[in-house]
Amino acid sequence: MNRVGMAPTAFLGLSHLGVVSSIGWASQGDPVVAVDLDPEPVSRLQRGELPVLEPSLDALFAQTRGRMTFGTDPSLVRDASLVVVARDVPTDHGNASDTGPVTALIDAAIPHLRDGVTLVVMSQVPPGFTRRLGELIRTRRPELPFHLYYWIETLIFGNAVERFLKPERIMIGCADPTAPLPTVLAAGVARFKTPVFRMRYESAELTKTAINLYLCAAVTYANTLCDLCEEVGADWSEMMPPLRLDARIGPAAYIRPGLGIAGGNLERDLVTLRRLCRSNRVDSAFIDTMIDYNSRRYQWVHRKLDAHVFSAVSRPVLAVWGLAYKRDTRSTKNSMALRVIGDLRDRADVRAWDPVVGTGEVDVPVKVVTDAAEALDGADALLILTDWPEFAIPSSEALHRMRRRVVIDCVGIVDEERTDLRNVTYVTMGRAD
Repeated sequence: MNRVGMAPTAFLGLSHLGVVSSIGWASQGDPVVAVDLDPEPVSRLQRGELPVLEPSLDALFAQTRGRMTFGTDPSLVRDASLVVVARDVPTDHGNASDTGPVTALIDAAIPHLRDGVTLVVMSQVPPGFTRRLGELIRTRRPELPFHLYYWIETLIFGNAVERFLKPERIMIGCADPTAPLPTVLAAGVARFKTPVFRMRYESAELTKTAINLYLCAAVTYANTLCDLCEEVGADWSEMMPPLRLDARIGPAAYIRPGLGIAGGNLERDLVTLRRLCRSNRVDSAFIDTMIDYNSRRYQWVHRKLDAHVFSAVSRPVLAVWGLAYKRDTRSTKNSMALRVIGDLRDRADVRAWDPVVGTGEVDVPVKVVTDAAEALDGADALLILTDWPEFAIPSSEALHRMRRRVVIDCVGIVDEERTDLRNVTYVTMGRAD
């Protein structure tokens, strides 16, 4: 229920982070004003359409839409006692961050901030950004009393709603970590009923990248050991369950193999940390190794194609299941599927199916078909490149539509105990072919 008479909470930015966070915040009962300078997501949200795909987000939006206002006018923040900057930071082709869109949103809002406002940055910014922002605001509006904080977001594409509503902990960067939080922020944080860690700005900003560095290390660890398994006769799928029961590794560890880091966010933080290390004369060899390894990792699929397909067929027909970079999202940012398909230009005819990504959303030489079975018609091999759950049990009838029944599972999604793989050459990571 809307809390009558409450000042709205304002959100700046309506990319993935801003859409999920603003709707999640509104679900707590507060009125929310959400602003973006780009009219496209604003228009869609005003019409009741979601510009991003996330499980359960549509139902949550239906519940909260009546207490949400969307617009492109920065002055809409004028009554907000709490303003959250939640624009995702885009990256260039080298995975370097561009904080320009975030800065532009803040610049547009600064003239309209009310006295005593609490401004919270949730965007993925590098160490030093928040402190410099405070100096900028004091220069632009020296008369303005305000509080400034950095809130570490830990959303995951495909599980963002649950991650926002039920965080394991909340981490807040502060000018003075010993001072109590302003009432409006303290009340908002308290609703999540989770531990709150306060720290200086730079610690919080670096913690965000530290989390992703650890995840990158786990992915690299798993893929390296999978390659070794394939050479020595071990089976990574047998090794993972007991590894996860080790408290030092854990059940949620990123140790399922794949074609390397994708999606843009982890790559961005690797590049950010390497730049910070080098600019501060810190040895970056650990990070350099991961960047170098993951730039080559996707060659695994080409090695398997050469061994099982191109050795037998000079110009094969390849079926691809999955175009999004991971399940439960339509994002194709740094998608390994698109990279692989692009590499197959002039070598194969590729037909692809993805549950949510359509023809107009990809720019690679591929025919996007209307269902998974259609992609298999007359195919010489099936490449599974995204871990959508519906790919776990390919039907034997669909596989028999293939000319050559070769399945190269690049994400380890096929459930071999529940799938009829008789007369199928099944290739996956972490064990010998």
